[in-house]
Amino acid sequence: MKIDLPDGRQIDLPLAKLAWIPVVALAFVIIITMVYQVDTEQEGVVLRFGRHIDTVGPGLHFKMPYPIDQVEKVRTRIVDVQEFGYRSQGGRTHTTRGYEEESSMLTGDLNIVQASWAVQFRREVPEEYLFNVKDPENTLRDISQSVMREVMGDRASIPILTVGRAEIQERARELIQEYVDQFEMGLRINEVNLESVEPPQPVIDAFHDLNRAEQDAQRFFEEASREFEERVPRARGEAERTVLEAEGFQQRRTNIARGEAQRFIDTLEAYEQAPNVTRRRMYLETMEDLIPELREVIIVDQEMKSILPHFNLREKQ
Repeated sequence: MKIDLPDGRQIDLPLAKLAWIPVVALAFVIIITMVYQVDTEQEGVVLRFGRHIDTVGPGLHFKMPYPIDQVEKVRTRIVDVQEFGYRSQGGRTHTTRGYEEESSMLTGDLNIVQASWAVQFRREVPEEYLFNVKDPENTLRDISQSVMREVMGDRASIPILTVGRAEIQERARELIQEYVDQFEMGLRINEVNLESVEPPQPVIDAFHDLNRAEQDAQRFFEEASREFEERVPRARGEAERTVLEAEGFQQRRTNIARGEAQRFIDTLEAYEQAPNVTRRRMYLETMEDLIPELREVIIVDQEMKSILPHFNLREKQ
């Protein structure tokens, strides 16, 4: 076989040598198809004639040449997010326009709320993710909407719009995971986040007024509770102090009364033994107590016909 060269010359190549070219090319293709690379965030599912035989981790691996073995790579170490009622537009901005039907929820008290939420999931078992459900991500989307409507339908609108978010998120995550496990989809639900829950636009002003009123009521209740906690212990302390003072006064009066009664008894016994002495002593003791209280003291001698000059005993003292 003659081959023309660029400079115009011709060379002859035997047909036997040309026959090796497709063989070498085929061998090269076979070798290329026997080596494959799995990235760090992936796992490789090895199929032999379409049947799963192995699951390998990140790194360089070898397999039987195509079409005997094939490798399906699944991102198992990446957390993906499905958005409902809104779509992200890069960064922190998102839009809800056009997704009102998706976000409309009927609550247990027959009211309507607009809910936007996100489901974070990870592909945990790659072989189940590939083979058990035809379209696992769309199936997860349907499950998430169904579960969220079920959870919202079991609750009244006011708790949903105010204090019930955390409980709703956790309950929705549990139910979604139950359905995913039941279908053996190979997914792990990390979180369910309620981005926003609002009443419909025509009644949103009335709802905000109601919300502010509830916040004021809660604030008043907390202030009243705080004042109660301050006043009640103080009142109890004052009451206890008053009781203790009354008990002390009672004990003091009782002791004084008993002392006076005992003193009277002792005086009576002394009087019975020596009446004149006791009478004179009582007279002197009484005068000892009374005379210092007098402003002036006048001493009169019964035998004198005229009034004696009085003496100011206080000044004398």
